[in-house]
Amino acid sequence: MIILPARNESKLNTKIPYFIIASTAALVFLIVMQVKWIQKSVDLVEEQFDQKVSMALCMAVDKISETEEKTNLKVSCSLPGTTGKQCCSNDLTLFISNDDVQEVVDEALTFYNINMPFEMEVSEYNDLLKTAQNKEPSYSCSLNPLIDNETHKLGISFPGKRAYVFNKMWLMFLSSIILLLFITGIFVYANYALIKQKRISERNKEFFNHMAHEFKTPLTNIRLATSLLSKKSEDNLVDIISNENKQLSDQVDRVLTMATMESGQYTIKKEPVNLVQLLKEIKTQMQFQLDEKDATLTIHDFSEDAIVLADKFHLSNAIRNIIDNALKYSKKQPKISISLRKEMESLKIQIQDNGIGISNSNQKLLFEKFFRIRDNIDVSTKGFGLGLSYVKKIMELHKGSIAVFSDLQRGSRFDLVIPQSV
Repeated sequence: MIILPARNESKLNTKIPYFIIASTAALVFLIVMQVKWIQKSVDLVEEQFDQKVSMALCMAVDKISETEEKTNLKVSCSLPGTTGKQCCSNDLTLFISNDDVQEVVDEALTFYNINMPFEMEVSEYNDLLKTAQNKEPSYSCSLNPLIDNETHKLGISFPGKRAYVFNKMWLMFLSSIILLLFITGIFVYANYALIKQKRISERNKEFFNHMAHEFKTPLTNIRLATSLLSKKSEDNLVDIISNENKQLSDQVDRVLTMATMESGQYTIKKEPVNLVQLLKEIKTQMQFQLDEKDATLTIHDFSEDAIVLADKFHLSNAIRNIIDNALKYSKKQPKISISLRKEMESLKIQIQDNGIGISNSNQKLLFEKFFRIRDNIDVSTKGFGLGLSYVKKIMELHKGSIAVFSDLQRGSRFDLVIPQSV
């Protein structure tokens, strides 16, 4: 079973700009989120780096303090009147320039997997640690217990910190850039293909419209000529030409009508229509076709109000299309049954046949333009695949719906739902 509610697919092309805008916004959002994610990752790497440096620096100060009495790592104070371990910044600066101190700090950094050039300095505790131009901010640790107070801090800076962060993040940077370029490429190609397809679709519509109009003039002339010939001759060849001309004219009219509907410029003319009376008129009009196929068409009684607001001409054509298909796609004597059902504020027309049925895979494409069922169908069966597409479009214009229920070799049932008050 497949149910197709009313919707206007003719506006699809007008929605393409909105699709492009939406996809562009999604791409921009993706890029922004990717950048934020990378920035957050960089911040995390820097935070981990900061923690490692702080721990390494404090570990170095503790190690220097522990080995001060056992080695030549001595803090020498030159200011008069200083006692204990109270020293000035100049003395401490000379102290940290000692190769052994540099080695201890280097070993502490290596312990935390930080192998890069560094620079050390001593500053007053309340001063801001400043580094030379183009250098990264310095890290610091109190020099206590090397000195008895908290007056000085040992600071360290890394001129190559950016290179360290990049070395940690280069794979993420590269993969993110490749991913964004790949997605952007797909986005550009998809939108290009979409725009190109829209142009092709528009050109195809223009071609079919021009072709149909070009056919219309000679068909009209043929009809007039055959009409004159039929008055002068009793040859049945004239009837054949007339019938074929009428069939081709109907097909051209259908193509033109579908093209107008697709453009969104077509409006139906609604009027009160008695469905019971309409079905009887359709049966009378198609009696010749029914007799030719030795078919039976049964219209079940309906005692309730059968009045709907509809375009009589197009609704009649829609019903005729379904009956015509029931006659075409039947390998035995066609038996068609039509009944009416009341549903809320709508009427449902149910058209049941005993034809060859429709497979589930074909049901999904049944109402598409130019689609024709190929399975178990005589190749001589005529049609352009516009009939059911036309029916669906008519139901949409009536704010109704169409549904098909079918199994192979068990016939099909088409349900047309038409609102009574819209």
